[in-house]
Amino acid sequence: MKKILLLLTVIFSLASCTQKIAYVDVEALMKGYDETKTMEIDLKAKQDKLKFSLDSLALGFQQRVQDYQKRKGSMSPQSLQQLEQKLTQEQQQIQGQQQQASQMLQQLSQESFEALSKKIDSFVADYAKDKGYKIIIGTNGKGTVMYGDEKLNVTEQVLEKLNAAFKTKK
Repeated sequence: MKKILLLLTVIFSLASCTQKIAYVDVEALMKGYDETKTMEIDLKAKQDKLKFSLDSLALGFQQRVQDYQKRKGSMSPQSLQQLEQKLTQEQQQIQGQQQQASQMLQQLSQESFEALSKKIDSFVADYAKDKGYKIIIGTNGKGTVMYGDEKLNVTEQVLEKLNAAFKTKK
């Protein structure tokens, strides 16, 4: 019985030694991926467009506040109160729009990165199957993989194929 158990252990050990394992530096992959760069440029353009729009609103508001400051000495108390209420409401609306724009950009960014991560995960799975890897471990700087022989690092190969696939998709 002991011999059979020992033989099975040796067979299992030999079988597991032939498994192909690799790792990918996820951070380097994300930074080097052309689609990530394109997505970041698109998000920045949307952010700039919203900022310009909100800045225009804020500038108009500031001009109305300055006008109020100049005229408040010559206004009746009732007119002054109405104008102050109007300016307060406008300020609250602008703040609400700024908050809404910020939340929208944050959600768009999160959704974009999640979609990109799914795409990369799927690509790495296909790459692993194509190259005969049984497992590819993702590392993030000093994260999951404490040590990995550089021969097992397939980040550059995956990145090249990923970028090539993105270029053909364009």
